[in-house]
Amino acid sequence: MSNRTETHPARWRLWSMALSLAALLPTAASSADHAGQLYLDYAEVPLITRHAGAHQWMVVQSYMRVHVDIAQLKAANPGMRVFMYFETAGAYDLPPSEEPWPSGVSYRWVKANRPEWIVKDRAGRPITFWGGELYLYDVGNKAYQDEWARRAIDYAKTGGFDGVFADDVNMGESFRSTGWSGTSPKYPTDLSWTQATESFLNNVAPKLRAAGIALLPNVASAWNSDRATQVRWAKIAGAYAREHYQSWPNGDAPGEYDPNKGLLGGADWAWMSALHRDIVAARVPFYAFPHAGGWQAIDKMRYTRASYLLWYDPALAGGYAYATGGGPHTGQDPYNAAWNFDLGAPTGPAVQRSSGVWARSFARGTVVVDSNTKTATVTP
Repeated sequence: MSNRTETHPARWRLWSMALSLAALLPTAASSADHAGQLYLDYAEVPLITRHAGAHQWMVVQSYMRVHVDIAQLKAANPGMRVFMYFETAGAYDLPPSEEPWPSGVSYRWVKANRPEWIVKDRAGRPITFWGGELYLYDVGNKAYQDEWARRAIDYAKTGGFDGVFADDVNMGESFRSTGWSGTSPKYPTDLSWTQATESFLNNVAPKLRAAGIALLPNVASAWNSDRATQVRWAKIAGAYAREHYQSWPNGDAPGEYDPNKGLLGGADWAWMSALHRDIVAARVPFYAFPHAGGWQAIDKMRYTRASYLLWYDPALAGGYAYATGGGPHTGQDPYNAAWNFDLGAPTGPAVQRSSGVWARSFARGTVVVDSNTKTATVTP
C-alpha cells in the first residue's frame, strides 16, 4: 500500500489498503458512522461476518465472494457498502488459477497479449517493485487504463460490490525511487510517473462513476509532496484513502515488533493532519487506516482513531478502519473498544489547546490528542 519508506514483505504490501464516494455516505452524524474494516487475507474470511452490523463499509478481495455471500452480508446490514480491492500499478506472476487475486489485470495475460504495458528498464528487463515480486504496469497507457476500468466494473458488478478500492495510486517521489528494480526510459523522473498516475485517474474515475461504481484511490506520497496535487486527485476520484494513518506498522528497529511503536508525532503528525484538513476542506471524503498494527495495540488504536476524529466531517462522512491483516496478527479479530467507540455527533471543530495538542468535543464525550507525547485520551 501507500507511503512505504521502510521495508515490508511484498505480499504484505499487496494486502494493505480502504474507501468511497457518495454511495458510501451514511445518513446519521454519529462519530461511529464512518467505522469499517478491511479483510484482505484468507485467514480473515471468518471475521467478515462477525461484526457486520457494526461496520458501515468493508473492503475485501474480489475472490472472497467465493467464501462469503456478499448479497447476504449486505442484506443483513442494509446500510453497509462492500468494496473490492484492485491493484493498479502491477501484478504478481501468478498462474491462471489465481487470477482472482488482487491484481487488476493478470500479469501472464498482459505478457502474452499486451507486453507493451509492462514497464521495462534501460536494458529491456521488466521492472519490479515492492520487494521484487510485482511487475510494473504502464499506468499512463490509455489502453491499459481502459482495460483496467473495464475489468474493475465487470468484477464489481458481477460480484455484488459497491465500489473499487484502487491500490498503488502513487506519486512518483514515494514510489519510483524507493521501490523500483530499475530506471524506466519512459518514466525517468518522479514527475513523469506522477503525471501518468493522474492521467489514469482522469480516464478511469469517470468510467466507474458512469457505471455506478465508487472509486477510492489509496494514495502514496512522500512527506515533501505537494498537497495540492493530492487534493486534486481526491476531487477527480471523489474520495481519498491514506494507509498508515498517523503511524507505521512495526517498531522502530529492523526485526522489532512492538505494536505500540511507530506512531507519528510532532511535524509528521502535523503534516498528515494538514493533508486530512485540506481534503476535507475540498469537500471530499477522507479514509484512513493504520495498517498491521497488532490486534492488542490499544494505544495505537486510540491515538489514530482520536486523531482521525479531530478532522472528521459528518456531512462528508469518510472512513476509519484499524486493519491487522498481512502482519504477525493476521486472522486475529481487530475489533476493540479502543477504536470502536461512539461519542455521537461533534459539537464543534477541533481546537488547539497548545503546540501539538488538539481537542474536540462530541455529544457524548471529548477526544484530546497530544502529538508531542504521541498519546490520546477519550473521555465519555
